Amino acid sequence: MILRNSKGQERNFKILFKIEQNNNCYYIYEDYLTSRCYVGKKDCDKLKKINNEEMTLIKALLEKVNEE
Repeated sequence: MILRNSKGQERNFKILFKIEQNNNCYYIYEDYLTSRCYVGKKDCDKLKKINNEEMTLIKALLEKVNEE
């Protein structure tokens, strides 16, 4: 999937998880160039940083997935 960051740069990413919560769409994705995983919030076809509250939500969801 190709996503654009807040600076307008487009990058190709491998989407690992898509989470829809409270009318927000969060992506956990792997960068093909660095092989690192990141989390971002899609807003108007741009990928934006998430705040601490949203990161806590994502961590809790991933822990539940990991338990099962």
